[in-house]
Amino acid sequence: MSDFTTMEKKLQLVQQVRSRYNENQYDMSNRERILYGRTSAAERPDYNRSLYYDENVLPDSEGDSVSSFKLRFFIALVLFGIVVFMDRSHVAIGGISSEKLYGMISADYEEKIEDWVEALSNSTQNQNTSVTPHP
Repeated sequence: MSDFTTMEKKLQLVQQVRSRYNENQYDMSNRERILYGRTSAAERPDYNRSLYYDENVLPDSEGDSVSSFKLRFFIALVLFGIVVFMDRSHVAIGGISSEKLYGMISADYEEKIEDWVEALSNSTQNQNTSVTPHP
């Protein structure tokens, strides 16, 4: 009898946790609707992939598709392999050698960015002063 009551309590606890999770999900969707103007269910994030995911629901067919992380990782490996090949064989692709790539990667662009921001702010100030208000 005690095993049955502990299982019953565990079941009640799981149901309470899921119920609380659904209430929180509903509250979050209302807050998102208020803050961001989201109204449709398609715009909401996927809450089903959480700690309280119902095991009785069949999973989506996501295993068939390639995740974006895997694709980005593969592209990064290919690019890294190309750079290593360029370095080992001293080949330049499109007029860019591996030494130029290393120089571009290790360059400090902070000063150039500050110059660009200053030039941009000066150009906007010049545009604002050149506009005269109509009386």
